[in-house]
Amino acid sequence: MGSLAVRLWTVLLLLATAARGQQPPAQSGCVSQAGAILAAPPIHCQPLQACDGAAILQPYLALYQQCRVNASERANLRDNFLYRLNHWQGDHPYLLETVANAYEPLKGVLVSEQDARRSLRLVPELQRKQLIYSIEAGRLEDAHILHMTLKGQWKPDQIVAAIRGGYHVTPTIMEHLLEFVRAIPVRKERAAYYKAIAPVIRSFKLTLTYVTLLFAGDATGVFDTRKDRDDYISQPLTVFVHMLRRQLANVEFEQHLSLAERFPRYYTLHIEQIFFFAPPLWQKAEKRRLFEIAGLYKAKGHRFAAIELLLKWAHQYAPARGGKAHLEEILPTLALETEKLRRTVEQTGKSAAELARLKKLEEGFVSKKDRWNTNTYRSYLHMIKTKGKFGQSRMEMERKG
Repeated sequence: MGSLAVRLWTVLLLLATAARGQQPPAQSGCVSQAGAILAAPPIHCQPLQACDGAAILQPYLALYQQCRVNASERANLRDNFLYRLNHWQGDHPYLLETVANAYEPLKGVLVSEQDARRSLRLVPELQRKQLIYSIEAGRLEDAHILHMTLKGQWKPDQIVAAIRGGYHVTPTIMEHLLEFVRAIPVRKERAAYYKAIAPVIRSFKLTLTYVTLLFAGDATGVFDTRKDRDDYISQPLTVFVHMLRRQLANVEFEQHLSLAERFPRYYTLHIEQIFFFAPPLWQKAEKRRLFEIAGLYKAKGHRFAAIELLLKWAHQYAPARGGKAHLEEILPTLALETEKLRRTVEQTGKSAAELARLKKLEEGFVSKKDRWNTNTYRSYLHMIKTKGKFGQSRMEMERKG
């Protein structure tokens, strides 16, 4: 019995010794609602002794308080989330505008690349527009260079249609177009231009302007057939010439003198048509004032032609108008204009051809087929010097103007 008690006591001593040398438990902690793991201080308990409650309660309370703080922060985050979401959403337009501003310079580069890729179509189109504008503005040297170098050249009717499409075709623009066509070397191409131009002259009511005179002068020598000349030239030219004839009969010389000065070659080309007097028109005209136009021309050629044509019509209508008396009434004025022309010829070089033409003109005052017409150039010149243009009774008035 005694040996058993000894053995039990020995076992208890061994257990107590083992307990006293035992390592402290590993770290323990609480998992808070915020998900934090906090370290807990070790708790040492002696075997068969009561544990220190204060030592255990203090870390517990600290851990509990930390868990409450974490829960409060999470609640604040939840409550403020909508406000922060609105704030973030407001940032999006600002950021988008910033990105757009940064992209703007790059967009210009992109557009320029696209334009460059379209240049194969744009360049010819711009060249055609420049061609049209150059013609309209009278920059004909530039227009001809473009016309010769332009790829995929327009046909004559296309160029004329482009000018017509501007809806502002004026006599000046048409004059530039005719000058442009005049310099084209290919006769067939010029004829195509003139066929396209004729309707434009009619549609823009340019028939009664100098454009008709230029068009007729250019196109007459280009059209090969009588039909083309009748279809494209005769009608507008007839209207224009009739207007000029009426002006002569009414002693309106302004347009005649302007045409003769600005376009002398074209006026000379049609002067015989212009100075054509049907009987009613000749009868209407005040011949003594009409003959004064000869002295108003600047070119000697026009003065020669006017005197020659007026002298021709005076002789032609004289028998029906009173014969010799009628000529003595009107031809002294023409003789005076001839004398002025003589002085001009003598002062400008005395050309042999002009002197010969002047002599023939003076001889023309006597009509060989009318034997009653015995007055010579000198006779008529003497009459106007002694009796004046409107008769001796009005010489003083005439002298004073």
